[in-house]
Amino acid sequence: MELKCKYLTKEEIRNVSETFRNAHWNKDIVPVNVEHIIEQGLNLNVIPVHGIRQFEKIDAYLKSDRSGIVVDIEQYMDVQGRYENRLRFSFAHEIGHYMLHGNIYEKFEIDTPQEYFDFVVSFPENEYKSFEWQANEFAGSLLVPRARLFQEIEVAKERLTVKGLLHLWDSNREQVLASMSPTIGRVFGVSDDVIERRINEERELWP
Repeated sequence: MELKCKYLTKEEIRNVSETFRNAHWNKDIVPVNVEHIIEQGLNLNVIPVHGIRQFEKIDAYLKSDRSGIVVDIEQYMDVQGRYENRLRFSFAHEIGHYMLHGNIYEKFEIDTPQEYFDFVVSFPENEYKSFEWQANEFAGSLLVPRARLFQEIEVAKERLTVKGLLHLWDSNREQVLASMSPTIGRVFGVSDDVIERRINEERELWP
């Protein structure tokens, strides 16, 4: 069976994500409670199961009938909350597949972790990269709204100004970004890497 991921621009994905967030979540509240959106907004089930982590780089997946999102039970039930940010992004990523790739999922029988793994490895490499990139773009835009990110960048600039370090903004961009991303990440409930990717993607926010 031929697997083809429809071409979508970053702007198109952002528009889908922002429209979705406006429909299902108060845009002024962060972190976004994606589990609430899954269960109450989309009427999907969150299904914790054993056996996902034996497959490399899989934390969660969308069932092909799009009735639920399956998640690793050990991460989901972790009482210390060590995986909270990771799962938040994983859930948002799967919502991205739900919104963008329903035509692909409906062609397969995906219920168990093994069936999802078989689905992944059946993808041509370039198509799979597009498939995942699109879901990541959707998730990043959903969890880190552009307007709020701009506000947090301005707050970071104010901190640098108070410390007399604003000159580093232009002269040492990578170091400044690495130092401020953990603080901004806590606001949105995502990892440093997600914040750095979002800022790098939104060039107009920080040329």
